[in-house]
Amino acid sequence: MADVVYLVQDLLFTSKIREVASQVGVKAQGAREPAALAAAARDARLVILDLRLPRALEALDLLAADPAARGVPSVGFVDHEKVSVMEAASARGCQRVLAKGQFASALPGLLGPLGAGPSAK
Repeated sequence: MADVVYLVQDLLFTSKIREVASQVGVKAQGAREPAALAAAARDARLVILDLRLPRALEALDLLAADPAARGVPSVGFVDHEKVSVMEAASARGCQRVLAKGQFASALPGLLGPLGAGPSAK
C-alpha cells in the first residue's frame, strides 16, 4: 500500500515525487495505466496526475467511478497555457490543478502532511 500513487512519465517529476516522499517518510508508487492507478488509489491518501498525458483524464474518470477511490484527494499538473485541460481535469473531480512550476514548489507541502498520518512509515 502506498500513501501516494501517481501517473507520471516525466522522469524529472517522477524523481522529484520520490525524493520528496522519501524526505517526509511517505511511500510513493507509480502506475503506468489509468486502471492500475485507480486500483492503487483505493488504499492511498493522495493521487498525483501529469495532466499532459492523454490517459490522465481517463484516470480521473476511473477514479470518479470507483466508490473506494472517489474520496481520495487528487492533484494534477500541466503546462500553464493548457487552460482547457485544467478545466477538464477540474470538471472530472481533480481537486487541485497546478501549473508545472507551481506543482514542483508545492510538492513538499502536499506530501509533508501525509508523513504525520497513520500509514506513514
